[in-house]
Amino acid sequence: MDAANSPPPAQLRIIRDQAHDAAFNMAADRFLMESAAQTCRVILRTYSWKAPAITLGCMQRAEMLLDAHAMNAGGVFSISRITGGRAVLHWNDLTYSCGFPVGMSEMGRSIAESYAVIGRCLSAGLLNAGIATETHDSWADNHDVRNQRLPCFCSSNRNELLVKGKKLVGSAQKRTRSSVLQHGSIPLDDHFCRLGEFMNASPAEKEEVAELFKFKCTWVRAIVPAIGPNYLAECIEKGFVETLGLAAEVKGWTAEELNVIGH
Repeated sequence: MDAANSPPPAQLRIIRDQAHDAAFNMAADRFLMESAAQTCRVILRTYSWKAPAITLGCMQRAEMLLDAHAMNAGGVFSISRITGGRAVLHWNDLTYSCGFPVGMSEMGRSIAESYAVIGRCLSAGLLNAGIATETHDSWADNHDVRNQRLPCFCSSNRNELLVKGKKLVGSAQKRTRSSVLQHGSIPLDDHFCRLGEFMNASPAEKEEVAELFKFKCTWVRAIVPAIGPNYLAECIEKGFVETLGLAAEVKGWTAEELNVIGH
């Protein structure tokens, strides 16, 4: 292929977003995925949530999993993701999303390769914040933890990040013919462990979930107590820049993009 017909060099766009409601956050991630394919670049977005929200994997159903009365009483919202996986309670977390075109060599050509690349970016970013992680090396945990009713953070798949054996980052991925989206939650404190309170489950099942969180999970401020979300976002962004080695541009949403997203 000659220079005139070669694809443009890969670039990284960074969107340092703010807190939004659940509907905006999921619509924005969907738009990010589509935009990455159209612009042929990697797009990284870091953001948070205006109110506590439970995101459900695309194969999960709120009426089966969640206790509507408990959620109303607790001021917790729910919304479906376009990605798979299990339920996540976003409450005092930093959420990241990363979209890129299918076939971009820098980002891996398969689910496993892309998870590994993004895992290295996240690991470098967390190390910038003073958090050393290790990578889970098994495709899945035991059968009981694979129960689809249990939360995302109670299971660790290959290339997800742990600290001293406890899961710190929960991620999910969606691939189409043209683009890939991976997004995930990095909890700042232990509020995400309260997910069981809002599940449509027996008291015994809720207690099981609470115990699993204590045994299998950790959070940022358990490791670096004084860290703030803005600083953590900067560290994560730096990790992507350092690891991918792409020309990077910090560029927020344009008015036209916000109009398409619907907010």
